[in-house]
Amino acid sequence: MGRGIEVLHLVHSLDPKTGGVLSAVERLNESLNQAGAESRISDDPQCRSTNENQWIIAHGLWQWPGRRARQLGNPYLVYPHGMLDPWFKKTYPFKHIKKQLYWWTTQFKILRGARAVCFTTIEEELLGKNTFFPNHFRAVVTGLGVGSPPGDEEDQIRKFLQRFPQARNRKILIYLGRFHPKKGVDDLLHSWKNRQAKDKELLLLAGPLEEKSSWINYLQSLSDGDGSILWSGMLEGDEKWGALRTANAMILPSHQENYGMVVAEACSVGLPVYLTDKVNLWREIVDAGAGEAQADGLSGVQTLVNSWQSMEGTGYRLAALKCFEERMHVRCTSQNLLGLMGEKRL
Repeated sequence: MGRGIEVLHLVHSLDPKTGGVLSAVERLNESLNQAGAESRISDDPQCRSTNENQWIIAHGLWQWPGRRARQLGNPYLVYPHGMLDPWFKKTYPFKHIKKQLYWWTTQFKILRGARAVCFTTIEEELLGKNTFFPNHFRAVVTGLGVGSPPGDEEDQIRKFLQRFPQARNRKILIYLGRFHPKKGVDDLLHSWKNRQAKDKELLLLAGPLEEKSSWINYLQSLSDGDGSILWSGMLEGDEKWGALRTANAMILPSHQENYGMVVAEACSVGLPVYLTDKVNLWREIVDAGAGEAQADGLSGVQTLVNSWQSMEGTGYRLAALKCFEERMHVRCTSQNLLGLMGEKRL
């Protein structure tokens, strides 16, 4: 499908420490190449295009990639990657004023000149179109996605249970991610403590604990002495996939989350997802019947935990797998992008 199409992704940095945007771009780049396009990534602000028909994809706002895409004169797309979420406007009002000024002078011209502004979810599009003014640009929901789960399922489960034997024969609710105040893990812990406790239930909190912070210390103080809560530290590779395959459901109680790659990874192994309506993938999950969503905050998270306790059957699991294949596989995103690039005139 992508034969003859050349794509250049512009990213602010190739440093893995910059977070999820780079890993998402790398997956998308690989998928486009597999689809027959000639796709590559550059973090060079002075990069040049190979020809006038090459497509440029600028990832992120406020930095040089969008400016460079506009300078090159090629057809280009822009991925905001959640940077138009109004959460930042409410949380950092003074930074928002500065960005609004930049929007008037530069950023809006970049989006208006793009063949399309690519949003990863329906919710991101709805939220992002009203954060800055003026806001007239072509918005398209293209998705983002992850690849098929790697490795051997039985071996991954074995490795996870070998390291954490206390998880064996337990009904597991897993949280996978950073321990940052915006992630809502405090609401999750309070909700877990307030539930009507049942035997064989386990809350697995998987995320980096190497650099202790006052926030992590506070969270861990909420679970002191509770044998139904397991702090695993960061899980990677087979152990991470083993945890996802062993769990009964994932929960993501975030106050702001643009795409949530862990949601797509969970669905890829048929794991139902419980999330707040501030995780922008919530509409896709609910529409697919792959889990549940509730309002952000303690009350909503409590409802999610209680609902998970009564979850039975395989309906959610089958729906999660279907949701992944039809909406969250990176292959779907690359096909959507190639479709845009194949249009004669946008």
